[in-house]
Amino acid sequence: MTQGWTGWTPVLQVKNATTSLRFYCDLLGFHEDWIHRFEDDFPAYASVSREPLILHLSEHEGGGTQHADLFVHVPEVDAVYAEFTANGLVAAPPVSEPEIGLRHFEFDDPDGHHISFGTGLKQDDERQT
Repeated sequence: MTQGWTGWTPVLQVKNATTSLRFYCDLLGFHEDWIHRFEDDFPAYASVSREPLILHLSEHEGGGTQHADLFVHVPEVDAVYAEFTANGLVAAPPVSEPEIGLRHFEFDDPDGHHISFGTGLKQDDERQT
């Protein structure tokens, strides 16, 4: 019954879609899929993606969550951190937390949505910060 399901698409409430699109596309390497407005002066609703992740960004009052916490599991968190900071993201370097078996870094988007990227630690992983 769940064949073909691809996952959740979070809808984040944003103040300014243009600012959010720049953040996700320019700093995090997402692609702008589309942006929709019912009229030129109406609030925007946009989609960005970076396979397999999809986010919807809504300027609509009451549209989307106002305070999201998003976690993305990645194969190599240090490579992701290096890419994002080379693009201009300001974030503290990844830290290892053996007690939860995770190496991760985190930051907030322009609207205060909290985003973390992390990689599971192996038993013999010595990278501790």
